[in-house]
Amino acid sequence: MRRDLANALHDLAVGKPPVKQPVAEGEWVERGAGHFHLAPELFVQLSGWSLFRFPQGELRLQAGELLLLPPKLQHMEQIGSEEETPFSNLVIYAEHSAFSCHLANEKAPGEPGILHLEAGHHPEAQHIQHWLTDAARLGRQLRSIEQAGWRAAQIRALVLAAGAGVIRALDDLAAEPRLEPPLIARLRVLIHNQLGDHQLSVRGLATQLGCTADYLSHLFRQHGGEALAGYINRQRMERAAHLLCETRLAIKEVAWSCGFDAPSYFIRIFRSHYGMTPKTWREGRRADGR
Repeated sequence: MRRDLANALHDLAVGKPPVKQPVAEGEWVERGAGHFHLAPELFVQLSGWSLFRFPQGELRLQAGELLLLPPKLQHMEQIGSEEETPFSNLVIYAEHSAFSCHLANEKAPGEPGILHLEAGHHPEAQHIQHWLTDAARLGRQLRSIEQAGWRAAQIRALVLAAGAGVIRALDDLAAEPRLEPPLIARLRVLIHNQLGDHQLSVRGLATQLGCTADYLSHLFRQHGGEALAGYINRQRMERAAHLLCETRLAIKEVAWSCGFDAPSYFIRIFRSHYGMTPKTWREGRRADGR
């Protein structure tokens, strides 16, 4: 995985692959139409292809190309291969102090899965997030061919810095003892990727990971210190609070984004968690200037 990432960064440094970015304006959430993340995602296509669908179009990523998805962009992904070359890509994500880099394969026809994952906490993670966020912001500002030259160079430099930060964090992670089993690290990534799915469940996660729900729940409580169902609910509430403060999404759209099929149920759960309705929470944070 490190070698694949290093090779991709070398090609990027000499100007070979472009850093693709989708054209996306504003915030748009449609129930059941894919998912999004709160920070940017970087995809490095190693072989095969990935087709990304967005509310305002689609983008195909071929072998040797990179794609930077801006934060809060709803998308769906379909993957495939050509001429007996198996699908493979790298997915990089960093948010606050946590980062992950995983090698994806085709776990089912047209559906990506996690073949190998490295994830953890590292001081470099915040820098990686900021570099990718700045690169995504520059990409959104491109409006003409005349602008592309220097802005494209800036974007390439920021993505290179982020990729180098990932390699450094991976090297440091490899030198430290693992604090939790690889299964739990994969579980956290799966939850993060599927947080907006109202069908997300402990049983479904266990099926994806090839174990029983009871074993997964026991292992997570042993290493995570809380019930797995409670952790999923807490992650959903933290995402909801962020979206209420940082976006103009309607309450029902926030509910869909956090895996609640019924806005009324979302409001009830949010009130029990924070002691107030989502509307009151949003108004209070805006009044405080947060």
